[in-house]
Amino acid sequence: MVNSSVFDKVFNAIDFDIKPRTTALVIVDMQYLDAHRDYGMGAKAAKEGIESKYDYYFKRLHEVVIPNTQRLLAACRKTGIQVIYPRIASLVQDCRDVSVEHKRINLLAPANSRESEILDEIKPIDNEIVLSKGASGVFNSTAIDQILRNLGIDTLLMTGVVTNYCVETAVRDAGDRGFNVVLVDDACAAMSEEHHRFALEILSGIYCVVKDTNQVVHEIQGGDAKKDGYG
Repeated sequence: MVNSSVFDKVFNAIDFDIKPRTTALVIVDMQYLDAHRDYGMGAKAAKEGIESKYDYYFKRLHEVVIPNTQRLLAACRKTGIQVIYPRIASLVQDCRDVSVEHKRINLLAPANSRESEILDEIKPIDNEIVLSKGASGVFNSTAIDQILRNLGIDTLLMTGVVTNYCVETAVRDAGDRGFNVVLVDDACAAMSEEHHRFALEILSGIYCVVKDTNQVVHEIQGGDAKKDGYG
């Protein structure tokens, strides 16, 4: 796990309050396509005999990211924070609507497939928003910007996979559009610790503030993370 306080000190990151009424938890691509060993990307790797390539990634998902996402969900739902699930999913069965990029790398989740579904452990409850995207960037391929503004949201708690791909793209785009962004370090995963850390080093203090789940939950519950020793 990356020590987020190091980034704050090095980059003199700005900070802001997490106000439930104007905050949304964004859980990026935590679905069977790319976040479960037995489906999609994991199943393909096993078929090709290269499953060990993903050992770190799936271990972190199972032991760190999913439990922390569950904690964040509980805190957000209790305080009325909006929960939004961007997911990779085609609108049709043959995936003809998705980006050239996703077709090229065969990152495909046909409409209504298991791969398109959010993991059961963190699945949406009634009335939570699920957005289907056919490209890496949620701001480029969905109406999330307009939806967030319709909801009166100005602050995003960003989580999910993969840290240095779809999550990083979402963080950059959100920052460019004027949103306050908290990237939750231990609720994200990359294919290696190095990739994860490098993404956070690039983003922190410029496009976002990096915090861990303990800090974020404490603030959601009304605490002052720095004053109370979480920063």
